[in-house]
Amino acid sequence: MRRLTDYVHRRLPSLPPADWERPAPDKAGLRRDMFAALGLLAFAIVMQQLSLSLTEVEHAPSQWASLAVLSAMILPLMFRRRWPISMMLLGSAAFMVSGTSEAYMVTMQICAQLAYFLGLYTAVTWSRNRRALWSILSIVLLAMAVWIIIDLFTSDLMKSMDVSMVDNPAGDIPADIAFPLYTFLINLLFFGGSIFLGLVSWSNAYANELVKTQAQRIADQSQQLADRAVNEERLRIARELHDVIAHHIASVGVQAGAARMVQPRDPEKAAELMKGIEDSARSAVGETRALLGVLRESGGDMLPDSGGDARRPEPSMKQLPTLLAENRAQGLAVELSRAEHTPGYLDSLPAGVSLALYRICGEALANVRRHSTARRATLSLRSGVDEQGPWVEAEITDEGTTLPDSSGSGFGLRGIRERANLHHGLVEIGPRVPHGWRTRARLRVVAGAETTLVP
Repeated sequence: MRRLTDYVHRRLPSLPPADWERPAPDKAGLRRDMFAALGLLAFAIVMQQLSLSLTEVEHAPSQWASLAVLSAMILPLMFRRRWPISMMLLGSAAFMVSGTSEAYMVTMQICAQLAYFLGLYTAVTWSRNRRALWSILSIVLLAMAVWIIIDLFTSDLMKSMDVSMVDNPAGDIPADIAFPLYTFLINLLFFGGSIFLGLVSWSNAYANELVKTQAQRIADQSQQLADRAVNEERLRIARELHDVIAHHIASVGVQAGAARMVQPRDPEKAAELMKGIEDSARSAVGETRALLGVLRESGGDMLPDSGGDARRPEPSMKQLPTLLAENRAQGLAVELSRAEHTPGYLDSLPAGVSLALYRICGEALANVRRHSTARRATLSLRSGVDEQGPWVEAEITDEGTTLPDSSGSGFGLRGIRERANLHHGLVEIGPRVPHGWRTRARLRVVAGAETTLVP
C-alpha cells in the first residue's frame, strides 16, 4: 500500500506530499458539523415517512427499523471531521448491515446515500494520516465490492426488479447482464466520485496553506525590511553626528587656537573668538542631544529621560543665513547666489529635502575650511522643473589648493552622496581646473518627500 501511495503521488504531482497533515478544523466548524448532521437526520426522517406512505405495509420496513438505520448512517457525521476514518468505518458498517436486513430499502433513500457519500468524502479530504486512510479505504472498498456482488446474486433484488421478465428489451445487452453491469457502474461513479472530490478538496486545502505560509513569509520579510530601515536610519544619524562634530567641535579647536594667538595683542578679537567657541559648543551640545533622543526612541515613543531636546526642530534651508554667518566667523567668506524657477521655492521645500540640502551645504563648506587654502567660497542654489519633475541644486566652489596632511575619513563625502541618493539625486565632487574644488548635488522633489526625514 505504501508503494501504491508513493506511486500515485509521483504520477500526480499536483497532489500534496503524502506526509502533509491538514490542520484540524476549529471548534466552530466542529459544532457546525453536529448541527448539520442533526438537520440531515430530521430531513431523512421526513423523507422516509413520505416513502413509507407510498409503500404497501407488507413490503415496507418498520418505522423503528428505518429510524435505526438512518440514525446509524447519519449520526456519525456529527464527528466526521474530528475522527474522519472512524466515522467512515461506522457508516460503512451500518450500510452493509442494514443492506442485509429487512430495512435494506432504507439504504436506497437519497438521504442515506448522501450520508455515506459525505462519510467517504470527509475521510479522503480531512484524514491527517494518509497512509492509514488508503489502507483502510482499500479494505472498505474491497469489502463493499464483495458485499455488493454476493448480495446481488443471493438476494431477491434482481427478482424485485423483474429484469428476467423483460421479453423484448430495447437494448442489445441481455437483461441478466445489463442489470449487474448497470449496478457496477453506478457504484463505481458513486465511490469514485466521492474519492475524487475528496482529493480535490484536500489539494485545495494544501494550496491554501501554501498561500498562508507565503503570506506569513512576506510579512516576516517586510518586518525584516522595516528593521533594516531602522538600522539604516541609525547609520544616517551616525553620519549626522559626524557632521555635528565636523561643523562645531572642529571649529572650536580652530577658534581656540586663533584666540590664543591674538589674545596678547588684540583682547577684543580674542573675546570675539571665545564667543564663537561658546556658540559652537552650545550648538554642538543641542544637536547631539537631539540625535541621542532620536536614538532612544522605541516605536515612536520617547523614553522618560529623553528630555525635551529630543524633539528639537531639525535645521532647514531657512537656517542658511545662520550657517553662512558661522562660516564667516570661522574665516570663510561665502558668496550666495540663488536662481529659483519660482520665487521663495527653496524656503518652501518639504522638510526632508530641505534638511538634506542644508546638510550638504554645511558639509561642503566645512570641507573647504578644513582641506583648502581658500578663504572665499561660492554657494549657488538653483531650482527648476524638467521632464522628471521639480529639482533643487546646491553647488559649492572655491579656488584654493589642498592643504597638506588634511585628508579626512571620507564620511562627509559619503554622507553627501547618500543624502542625494535618498532623494533620487546626483552628486558631482572633484577638483576644478586650474585649481579649486567643486561640490554639486541635485535633489529631486518628489511627492511624499516631507515624510523622508533624514536627521
